[in-house]
Amino acid sequence: MLLLRSPFSDSSALDHFLDEMTGSVQLPYWRDADHNSFNFSDTIGEIVNNDNKFSVQVDVSHFKPEDLKIQLDGRELKIEGTQETKSDHGYTKRSFSKMILLPEDADLSAVQSAISNEGKLQIEAPKKTNTSRSIPINFVAKH
Repeated sequence: MLLLRSPFSDSSALDHFLDEMTGSVQLPYWRDADHNSFNFSDTIGEIVNNDNKFSVQVDVSHFKPEDLKIQLDGRELKIEGTQETKSDHGYTKRSFSKMILLPEDADLSAVQSAISNEGKLQIEAPKKTNTSRSIPINFVAKH
């Protein structure tokens, strides 16, 4: 009896095959996302809150950049994503909304965001610099 083995029975062979097929083409991160999964953006990723900055990371790999919106109202940071898909079989709409209260010492005028090739949205605010300082007292002699 001849036993045939699939060339893709081990994941490294499949990964190699896919690498060969796609070559060096860098596909957008949302192309690789599992769009059948309804487990998206349900958690906030890494949060950093130290003396220098506040930053938060959110997995938005199921959404294209144009499907995302970030708003800052006072210290309230709101991150939203909405995706609509129509097909012959129906209509699908996915959305999420996250609200984060920024620390009081965050510099709200310098909040920035960036998205990685893996679909990780990074939002960062530097901390305000300490504006207090010692003021020397000079002695002025009267004549």
